[in-house]
Amino acid sequence: MTSPWVLRLGGFLSVLVLVGSLVFLQVLNAQKDLLFCFVAYAGVAIAALLATVTMRSSSSFDLLCVCASAVFFGYIMIRALTSPAPYIARPDLYSVLAGLTLYGLTLSVLTGSAVRIALIVSLLGFAVVHVLVSVVQAGLGENYNMIIPSLGAARSDPRATGLYVNPNHLAGLLEVLGIFALSITCWSRWPSWAKVFLAYLAGICYFGVVLTGSRAGYLSVVASLLIFAVLSLLVLRSGGTALLLRFGGSGLILLTTALIAAGLTIHHSAPLRERVQNIVPDEGRLDLWRAAIEQWKLQPVTGTGSGTYLFYGRQFRSEQMQLDPVDVHNDYLHLLCEYGLIGAAGFLLFFCAHLYRGWQTFMRLGPRRLAAGSYPLSDRLALNIGALCAIGAYVVHSAVDYNLHIPANALLFAFIFGIVANPGMAPGSEISRPTSTRISRFAVVVLGTVLLLQCARLLPGEFYGERARTALEDEDPSSAISLARKALAHEEQNPNIFFYLGRALLALGNEKDRAAERPSYYDGALAAFQKARRLVPLDGTYPLEMAFAYDQIGRFAEAESMYDIARARDPRSIAIAQLYQAHLESRKNGEQKGVDKTAITPRD
Repeated sequence: MTSPWVLRLGGFLSVLVLVGSLVFLQVLNAQKDLLFCFVAYAGVAIAALLATVTMRSSSSFDLLCVCASAVFFGYIMIRALTSPAPYIARPDLYSVLAGLTLYGLTLSVLTGSAVRIALIVSLLGFAVVHVLVSVVQAGLGENYNMIIPSLGAARSDPRATGLYVNPNHLAGLLEVLGIFALSITCWSRWPSWAKVFLAYLAGICYFGVVLTGSRAGYLSVVASLLIFAVLSLLVLRSGGTALLLRFGGSGLILLTTALIAAGLTIHHSAPLRERVQNIVPDEGRLDLWRAAIEQWKLQPVTGTGSGTYLFYGRQFRSEQMQLDPVDVHNDYLHLLCEYGLIGAAGFLLFFCAHLYRGWQTFMRLGPRRLAAGSYPLSDRLALNIGALCAIGAYVVHSAVDYNLHIPANALLFAFIFGIVANPGMAPGSEISRPTSTRISRFAVVVLGTVLLLQCARLLPGEFYGERARTALEDEDPSSAISLARKALAHEEQNPNIFFYLGRALLALGNEKDRAAERPSYYDGALAAFQKARRLVPLDGTYPLEMAFAYDQIGRFAEAESMYDIARARDPRSIAIAQLYQAHLESRKNGEQKGVDKTAITPRD
């Protein structure tokens, strides 16, 4: 039999690894880059496996929530696996797999209020780092690059990003952690000194949201605070007038003070003041939404497949939207256009099941318990109110942004929904469904094992692919070719690797001292671009690369056909139109000079 101290150590290490993984995802390029995501997801898997072996739970979960989650996310994973662009669908696929692992871990193993609050406090500690960096970015502090050299390239901007790359996503993190800190401060059984500390952390989070200049963040904070006020008043009213006046009055004073402080901060910053004055979504977002609706009309029931907005967003964008429309900036429309009405119905099932469970828990732990004369403060109530308010914040924020496509924020919400699905039980309570609890723990082991094995299998290809990209950026095509070929030994479904290989071969072919070898380099480049094109036939990038290469060797007819494909994929791109005009000029001049159009025959 394993000794108790070994089990406690294992439990501590599992939580430590989990926190480290969530924090790792919040640092710069780790947020969406698959290489770094796989590292973090592997950490989540290890934490899940370790916790399942070493930690014991003392409560059961809501079966309706678990079934709704299985239906919704099962469909998402199936649609990702059947996407017309399998590699482009991987971020969604593995984000969901990691989220399900964390969700299952939370509702079946991390059921104690103490461990849940400890995890939230740990994330709050790192949120302070985000805000400190944000203060510097806003011009209120000294340069931090001497402390963290990798942040040397971080931009200085009136809208703070912290260690994220987007201020809206930082706001999405801080608004959630802030409301949890506020709820734990007001409703937990923690000692007074700890509550004072948490109140400061909540204030820091909200100050950070102010610095981001995120209009959606501001609206989300207001929404979550209103929900918090309503839920708190419902609890206090059930405890009698004296309790309502005692705590409600103090809360009103604190809320008013916080709002005045936030208003003054915004008033003294011209960029932030301008953001607040223009709270309505700009025309750019509306263009993205219109494109998503047009995409949804193509396959309204099942959607066009995970990751496909990258392609259809180009096809349906307006002339005013010249930046590459990678994301819809609306989680609901993004879900609808890629996963269709089935995906939307699955989401409503998932959301309503958890909202119903959360409301039931709130009534049981809050109004009903106080009406029976119980002590008003409760750690489980604090977590329940914080979770409901955080969900309310993202209901608002998701209407104008894509926080749930940011792995760090998506995993945080997997944790939050796990809290809702299983609020935990009071000490000494017995498990009502021990069999289902054992099954859920087994499911966590299966999910964690699959996630860990897949991360280990896919990491080498991502690693060498990323090194090939950086070598290409450093103008070292020979190294880029070598690294790309190493990546291809592990991964042949990533079109980016073929793209790096093709670009590197073109770079070598263009060198003056390699004129004799130029045909073979262009041959290899065209073959690489063709393979990338086969992997993502909806992408116009690779036909454009092939058209450019054909122009370079005077094969203007083939270039013309590739330009036709690229223009069809992105008909309103000004850049492609300009390249096409340059192609027409090159063709005219080349044909007048009698350029040999059969110098190279690319391999298929």
